[in-house]
Amino acid sequence: MAAKKRKKLRREIIEKPSGDSPVAQQTADGWILGIVKHRAFAAALLFLVSFSVFIPSLRNGLVWDDVTYVRTWAPQLESTPLNYKLFVPSRSEEAKTGKYFRPVYFTSLVMDNRVWGVSPFGFHMTNILLHSVTTVLLYFLILMLFKEFGRGHGESEAFLSSMLFALYPLHVESVSFIAARGDILAGMFFLLCLIFYMLSYRRLYYIILAGVSFYLSFLSKEVAFSFPVIILGFDLISRRMFRRANIVKYLIIGSLILFYFHLRSGSFMSSIGFLQEHSFRDTGALPGPGEFITIFLNTYLFYAWKLLFPYGLNHFIGSIAGGDALHAIIAVLLIAAVTAAFIISVKRKENITAFSLLWIFTTLGPAVLIAIYPLAITRFAERFVYIPSAGFCLLAGYLIVRAGRLTGKRWAGLAAGGLLCASYLVVTVKGQEAWTDNVTFWETAVRRSPGQITPRINYGEALRSTGRVDEAIRQHLMAVGPGIEATDRGKAMAANSLAADYIQKGDFLNAEKYLKAALEYNPKTEGQYNYNMGLIYLKKNDPAEAGNYLRKAVEIAPGYAKAHYLLGMAYFMEADMHKSADKYRLAVSSLNSAIGYDGNDMNAHILLAQVYLALGDRENARREAEYALRKAFDPATARNAESILKSIEANR
Repeated sequence: MAAKKRKKLRREIIEKPSGDSPVAQQTADGWILGIVKHRAFAAALLFLVSFSVFIPSLRNGLVWDDVTYVRTWAPQLESTPLNYKLFVPSRSEEAKTGKYFRPVYFTSLVMDNRVWGVSPFGFHMTNILLHSVTTVLLYFLILMLFKEFGRGHGESEAFLSSMLFALYPLHVESVSFIAARGDILAGMFFLLCLIFYMLSYRRLYYIILAGVSFYLSFLSKEVAFSFPVIILGFDLISRRMFRRANIVKYLIIGSLILFYFHLRSGSFMSSIGFLQEHSFRDTGALPGPGEFITIFLNTYLFYAWKLLFPYGLNHFIGSIAGGDALHAIIAVLLIAAVTAAFIISVKRKENITAFSLLWIFTTLGPAVLIAIYPLAITRFAERFVYIPSAGFCLLAGYLIVRAGRLTGKRWAGLAAGGLLCASYLVVTVKGQEAWTDNVTFWETAVRRSPGQITPRINYGEALRSTGRVDEAIRQHLMAVGPGIEATDRGKAMAANSLAADYIQKGDFLNAEKYLKAALEYNPKTEGQYNYNMGLIYLKKNDPAEAGNYLRKAVEIAPGYAKAHYLLGMAYFMEADMHKSADKYRLAVSSLNSAIGYDGNDMNAHILLAQVYLALGDRENARREAEYALRKAFDPATARNAESILKSIEANR
């Protein structure tokens, strides 16, 4: 009994804040300035480290969806006005029916475009800065948690946890991938929300700022659905849930959730039908509830392992191991252990441990749902753990420092924390090399997921875009060959890509062969088949036959902008051959349709300017050429626009 009392006394001395005696209070007051300076220095150091470790990303180009968001969307970003409507959206068609609605993320792209144009450097800079700010916010949040939970000052725990977060390897995808900025924004605003929410226990008006931050996290990414559980968990763990003032707080948070549901109601209704039609596709597990449980358990197990061992980076995870009874049993045991640890921690007032476990388990929920339902292009991704990793780093930092104190060997805790940070640093810096450009990105994805079809298709596409057609053909041949995990839809995509390789090479016989193969794999690719056949006949200088195929393509897929563009080109070539004004006018109609469906296609504007010039309509030709010159992001397009403008001036 005496030993237990001594152990309890030592724990209280180590972990609990100082008493409130006048002498102690006077000493504390005398150290306030020093503590503020210390914390400011720690925050500045964390910002510097989190920024510096991602400096290699500033040299990277645009990868995967980044090309769409930065270059393809450039005209839209330039024309979007920066006003309050971006943050207080109405129930627009996009909000009501779009699968994604992230105006805060879109606003960040608009602001980057205003400053940097289409320069990848600026967009990467913003991602790094946002991550650095999030790291500092986590530091101050942890300091507040220690105070609110009565666990002492917590400077060492907060600093180590935040340093782990700054260097955490799985953040490479979130920070180096511009398209993944939504996770950083949602995490940053939620940390602000929690900070203001805790402050609202001192001054109730802080709940307004907490609500605004919560709302902005919703408009950054849909993962904010899990955040109210964290807020309720904080109140539960800190024994504050049933305070009267909380009624006001819960009403505000609840009203914001209801408003968001109202804003997105049409989208949710359409998503229900989408999920009923496509859920559980290609999982290879048991149907119905059994499949749901299997994927649920397997996905939690997968992400738990990734959090514990974040070293084997893979930026395209097509599938994960597991799905059998052994993995299910391990997952059940893991969840049971975490649940038991949470309950025990709450009872023993180990509030930091309890809150960390709740944070991890709850914020992994959206990632698990994406694995079960086809809500995103990729079912698994390292960027999905950006927010859960904050809880993991909090738990890891706390346990390392606490172990050092309880054993009386603080140097051992310091050494363990330092070694862990060093290992994270090496992997994080090295991991950014894969994001240099599309070729490097997909080459790395193929090497790490050799049995997946999507990385091979995209790797081949990247190779073809750089003129390495023979290498692209090799990749696409492997994609349609044996040993690749793929559906018929995936094989059809690979065959179409292979046909595009052969078209670029001028081997039309093989191109037609693989276009027919794609049609056999998936009859729904008929529009793509007719488009590519039209392209083949255009290259054969047979615009009349090309037009027959392309008219079928736009009939099957009226919104297929590229097909309208090629049809306009076919009409233009026919008009040039036969000097037909009617064909020129048909070309104008098709090209206007192409621009209507995709206003960012500068080639369509260039060709339309040429058609207008052939018709003698210099005013419209000048308008299209000037627009293309103003919006062009590549030198070839700019040169073509300038050539047309010079031709107009020469014929005045």
